[in-house]
Amino acid sequence: MSDCEFASPLTVQEGLEIISRINKEVTFISGGTDLVIRLQSGKLKPAWLIDLSQISELKFIEEVEGRIRIGSGTTFSQIAESSLLQGKAQCLSQAASQVGSTQIRNRATLGGNIANASPAGDSLPALLVLEAWVTIQGPKGSRRVSFAEFQAGKGLGLKGNEIITEIDFPVWESSEKTRIISAFGKLGSRTAVSIARLNIAARVEVDSEHDTIVKSSWAVGALGRIPFRLEELELELQGKGINSDLARQTADRLTEVVDRAIPGRASQEYKRLAIRGLAFDMLSDLFPELINRSMGVL
Repeated sequence: MSDCEFASPLTVQEGLEIISRINKEVTFISGGTDLVIRLQSGKLKPAWLIDLSQISELKFIEEVEGRIRIGSGTTFSQIAESSLLQGKAQCLSQAASQVGSTQIRNRATLGGNIANASPAGDSLPALLVLEAWVTIQGPKGSRRVSFAEFQAGKGLGLKGNEIITEIDFPVWESSEKTRIISAFGKLGSRTAVSIARLNIAARVEVDSEHDTIVKSSWAVGALGRIPFRLEELELELQGKGINSDLARQTADRLTEVVDRAIPGRASQEYKRLAIRGLAFDMLSDLFPELINRSMGVL
């Protein structure tokens, strides 16, 4: 690692004041689980390195006025263990619990996972189905953009010397007539510490009386440059009954998604089979009382 200037602010305001005095591009570090590797390999040689890990105001999980707010410095261990998220955003809690090893989860942060923008980032499909928004601060002020637009690469992502400070999304709550459930699934190359070869998240609103899908949100990662929503599947599942036909239909549609996303790729055959297994696992997780896990035998 080459020499660079270093700062470790204790507040967001202090960090912004430091940034405003720097005329060079700044690299930020929080958990450092991805960045340290790039620094040690020499692939990244920043002029300035600013450590955000000491800023306590970036570490929180709370529900405020119908939205769940998470500070960008919140670790995946904190997200996985949060009773609030386990109850009201299970897909994100599950995704956090499957990020790397215990040591990684204790260091890696939600803001870092978003800023790193890996196509296989475990939190990203969950944030898409939760319809999350990202708050960003920098030398030119504060702005808030939807996570879908943030990651799409159309000029709404991070600009020079900006930091992510908060992630928020609606509280998706059940009612007398409908219930909201969500889940996350992942396949890696070997153990729980591996990078996902495929991951998927879903949020489903179910008519409790008729056991039918009112509406749903699905997103998949590690099939392209960025994770993406499965809007055709979402429309097709509206009004569908919760039964074994739903599981097979969903698996078929997800297989088609793989074929469209990576035609001719060496991983296509593996992923088209893997996503079928994920579909059955996900639906068994979402509807354990209605779909027998034995339906996962393909």
